[in-house]
Amino acid sequence: MLASTRRNKIKEILMKKKSVKVSELCEMFQVSDETIRRDLDELEKEGLIERNYGGGVLKKNIVVPPLLFRMEENIEEKEKIANKAIDEIKEGMSIFLDAGSTTYQLARYINYKGLRNITVITNGLNIAAELARNTNINLHVTGGNLKNVNYSLIGPDAVEYVKKYNADIAFLAAAGVSLEKGFTTSDIFEAEVKRSMIGSSRISIVVVDSSKFGKDAMVSFCNIGDVDRVITSGEQNIDVIDDLRNHVAIDLA
Repeated sequence: MLASTRRNKIKEILMKKKSVKVSELCEMFQVSDETIRRDLDELEKEGLIERNYGGGVLKKNIVVPPLLFRMEENIEEKEKIANKAIDEIKEGMSIFLDAGSTTYQLARYINYKGLRNITVITNGLNIAAELARNTNINLHVTGGNLKNVNYSLIGPDAVEYVKKYNADIAFLAAAGVSLEKGFTTSDIFEAEVKRSMIGSSRISIVVVDSSKFGKDAMVSFCNIGDVDRVITSGEQNIDVIDDLRNHVAIDLA
C-alpha cells in the first residue's frame, strides 16, 4: 500500500473515531510502529491531529469540508477505479474530468503515471490544482459559480464553456446509480454540467465506487444507457451491478 493511501485511510478512521492508537494501526496495516509514527507526524504537520502517548487525536474545532469526507471514503476502491480508467487515456486525447472524489483520484493517477500531451477540461477546482503542476498536459478550467462544498464550478457559464469542446472522453462522477433513476447527483446545476460533458464527448464513462449502486440522489442527469461504460470496483452491491449489465457495459477494477 502506498504511504499516501495508508494516510488517507488513517484520516478516514480519525474522522469517524476522533482518535487512533499506534498499536492498532500497526496491526491493521501490517507495518512497523516507526512507519505509523511517521504517518502521524505528517498528519500533525498538516494540522489535523494532536499527538499523544501511543497515538493521536483529531484536533478540536477542525471543520472538514464535505468533499474531504468523500475523498477519504472508500479510498482504496477509488484508487483501483482510477488505475483502471487511466488505461483509456492515450497521448493526444482531450478529456473532460467532472468534479468529484473519484475523478480527483483519476487526476492524481494522470500525474502519477506521467501522462503527456493530453488536454484536460475540468470544472473541479481541486482537480485543476492537482493537475496545475503537470507541465506536460494542456489544462482548461471552466468558468461558473463555485459550489463550496465540493469545489465544483457550475451554472450557465460552466455549461457554455463545456459546449465549446469536442472531447474524446468524458469521465463523470455520480452520487447514485440505479436502473429506475439512472445516474444521479445532488444538485440540478451539477446535473446540467454533466449532461453538457456527455453531449460534447465521443465516449462517456462513469467512474463510481460500488457503494453508490442501488442509491438515488436528488437529480438524474442521464439514463443508464446514455453512457458508454461504467468503471467500478464491485466490492459491494455486486447483485445490483450484475442487474445493470444488461443496460450498460460495466468494467470491474
